[in-house]
Amino acid sequence: MKTTLRLLVVMVVVVVALVAGSAVALAAPGGMPAAHGVDGKTFGGVVSAVAQANPIALAEHVGGCYTP
Repeated sequence: MKTTLRLLVVMVVVVVALVAGSAVALAAPGGMPAAHGVDGKTFGGVVSAVAQANPIALAEHVGGCYTP
């Protein structure tokens, strides 16, 4: 039983490490502002304005889809 639990814990840790590593490896150089072609201050202002005006639109853009 302990061996199975240890194996499960190791597998979860490996999966989490792979997911975290892939997010860093696939990130755009310069982050999201650079990916959208603007500086950080402009990006932050636009994201804030969109989030206040229509948070669902922001979630759809980031997540790729929205199902109410």
